[in-house]
Amino acid sequence: MAIEIQDLNVYIKDAHILKNLSVTIPEKQITCIIGPSGCGKSTLLRTLNRLIDSTDGVRLEGKVLVDGTDIISSGPEITELRRKIGLVSQRPCPLPMSIFDNVAYGCRINKMYKRHRDLENAVHENLRAVGLWDEVRGRVRTPAARLSIGQQQRLCLARSLAVEPQYILADEATSALDPISSKTVEDLFVSLKNNYTIIMVTHTLRQALRIADNVVFMYLGEIIESGPAQQVFKNPKQELTQKYLSGAFS
Repeated sequence: MAIEIQDLNVYIKDAHILKNLSVTIPEKQITCIIGPSGCGKSTLLRTLNRLIDSTDGVRLEGKVLVDGTDIISSGPEITELRRKIGLVSQRPCPLPMSIFDNVAYGCRINKMYKRHRDLENAVHENLRAVGLWDEVRGRVRTPAARLSIGQQQRLCLARSLAVEPQYILADEATSALDPISSKTVEDLFVSLKNNYTIIMVTHTLRQALRIADNVVFMYLGEIIESGPAQQVFKNPKQELTQKYLSGAFS
């Protein structure tokens, strides 16, 4: 199902960070959130799985409906919500353990498998899903820290997929990668959208042009324009969107 955001406001202490946001995120598409630095893109992303709750002095108003349930007022338990909505962060953060145990970690926490063989199959399947299996088979018990940065990012994506989420949040997930690794991760997201709803914050317009099905343009904590990528990029309705896309500011 889609995510529906209705009149969302986020305050951090006395600062009004997100202002009256209303938008629908379509299911099984890649939605790219674009806009200049400091406009609230990452704050919006962190609100969708309630990671924003860890911020000191935060206050939320409005509704965020995930599968029809408002996660702001009376949503599911946080662990269950974050299982449903996985996050891939800007910099890969493998756990200080083996490749295998990184992917298995969430499965164990959520007690998803009773038999070790089933857990092992799930780990291998998710390593294949992110294109890592052929690169690490035979050494899955070695430390994840020995992987390259690009491999670590794909490992973190495999860890998110292993708990069988419905939604994947990606916060500038390719910004720390070299061009080849970045292209690999982009291609992965495109292939995964058949099974997942992907919401991606990106600071690179070229990336959004390549992979976005849907676009949300933010400026100073507000949503200025949203809609199908082709419509927003080729025929933006708002003057501010036109200026941003033309490079008048960034």
